[in-house]
Amino acid sequence: MSRFFLALASLAIVAFGQPSVSIWLGVLAALFGYALFWHSINIYPFAYQRFWRAGVWYTAVSLIQLSWMTSIEFQGVYILFVMAGLSVWLGLQFALLTLLIPHNRSLSAVRLLAIASLWTLMEWSRGYYMLCGFSWNPAGLAFSQIFSMQLASVLGVLGLSFWVMLVNLLALRAWMKKRLSSGIVWGAAAAFPFLFGALHLLYHENEKSKSAASHLDCVLVQTGLLPSEKIPLQGHFKAFISPYDQWKRILTYLKEQGRSPQLIVLPEGVVPFSSDRCSYDKTKVERLFIALFGSSAQDAFPEEEGPFVSNMFWTQTLSNLFQSEVVIGLDHQEGARAHNSAFHFVPGSVITPKRYDKRILMPLAEYLPSEWLRPLVKNYGIEDFFTPGRTAQVFQGAIPFAVSICYEETFSEPIRQGRQQGARLLVNVTNDGWYPHSRLPRQHYTHAKMRAVENGVPLIRACNTGVTAAVDSLGREVGRLVESNSQGHPYAGALFTSLDTYTYPTLYLLWGDGGILTLSMLFIFIFVLLKTYPLAQKLYLRRR
Repeated sequence: MSRFFLALASLAIVAFGQPSVSIWLGVLAALFGYALFWHSINIYPFAYQRFWRAGVWYTAVSLIQLSWMTSIEFQGVYILFVMAGLSVWLGLQFALLTLLIPHNRSLSAVRLLAIASLWTLMEWSRGYYMLCGFSWNPAGLAFSQIFSMQLASVLGVLGLSFWVMLVNLLALRAWMKKRLSSGIVWGAAAAFPFLFGALHLLYHENEKSKSAASHLDCVLVQTGLLPSEKIPLQGHFKAFISPYDQWKRILTYLKEQGRSPQLIVLPEGVVPFSSDRCSYDKTKVERLFIALFGSSAQDAFPEEEGPFVSNMFWTQTLSNLFQSEVVIGLDHQEGARAHNSAFHFVPGSVITPKRYDKRILMPLAEYLPSEWLRPLVKNYGIEDFFTPGRTAQVFQGAIPFAVSICYEETFSEPIRQGRQQGARLLVNVTNDGWYPHSRLPRQHYTHAKMRAVENGVPLIRACNTGVTAAVDSLGREVGRLVESNSQGHPYAGALFTSLDTYTYPTLYLLWGDGGILTLSMLFIFIFVLLKTYPLAQKLYLRRR
């Protein structure tokens, strides 16, 4: 019975040990949360007994961590089956890992390193080869406390996952051995990320004080629109807001700021219609601008022939009016191919924006992994799919910056590619509104802060329903909009922030995920070699 309650305690610590719920439960999960569970099942002598208990335990952990998928208002019941399938698959992976922990025998240093390495490789493989690119909630996010997360600047979030597992295995070994020396080793490994982080922050604060202060004035817009308000959806037509009114709201939020920033950022797919589809009456658009900003707005209108204009006309006028660069997320049609894109506008008399196309698409929602799934997604109004982009894009302006769109922000390597191309700022445009009133936006935001630390650059993000925020190059929050208003509806407004543009090169930028993956494969190779060498020696002696 005591072991059962120990397993329940470990479940609560690990499942809720996320920054979106509790930073400090995350610290406990990173230090001994998994170890508590392994200790609770170590009394079972047979491997299958430990296997199925580990599978059930981690499936429950995953169900709790992915509980935002139960927000089915706009996704439909099928997403619950997706959540269940993902959770069972993750549970199976953890169960296989647990088989490497011997029953009632001490863990050698080589085995410790091999087990932590195997988990790291499992997490990496999820994002690129398994689960259709499922990059969500690596174990390393438990180290998202401001000091411990600085270690991501060396080996990335996968390196943090490796360290989480290593520390927990050391805790288990100390528990089994009950020796002071084992406890000291665990304590040193547990304290290392926090000590490293404190020194890292101290060093860069000192370096920043020596450098010339540089700031970028930004306005980040959060439209606060649910999918049914933004686009016409079957069964929700009454909730739809006219695109003219959607644009009017955006312009009003910007006007209320009363400032002319260097950069304005609008969310992913911020308004209906593709980027260059001429769906708006030009006269009506011009009247709306003049009504809000006065007759001086006439000088901001770009040269555009014809009675109808597109979203590009709105955006270029906005850029000209505020004399600001504008980043906006819009769908883009290029022949038969559709893209989920982000555009960069600069003040000028003509519409000539640069474009970035989203490279990592969401399965089922943005691309179709298999044709047999088409009838399923069609039931939820999804009939058209996007073509993925090919390369990272660095936009040149007041500061070189790279753009990511929504889910891409959870992948380390694609973000690193933009930084390698010279970006000194990361910009993300997101729409998490498909899962309203859930923890999804806050979990997504945790990934964003990790990308800033990995690459040593500040990050800003504009989201349709949150979290709209600015983060410095050390992962510290500079400004943030609330997610919902007093009535519980997603908050709408604009955030002005003067962002410190201090950047620095990181070791992760040098070697990316390759650093921790190489170490992991080396540790596993040494473990396998030491395990197979005695057997090979015996076979050799028998043949002699």
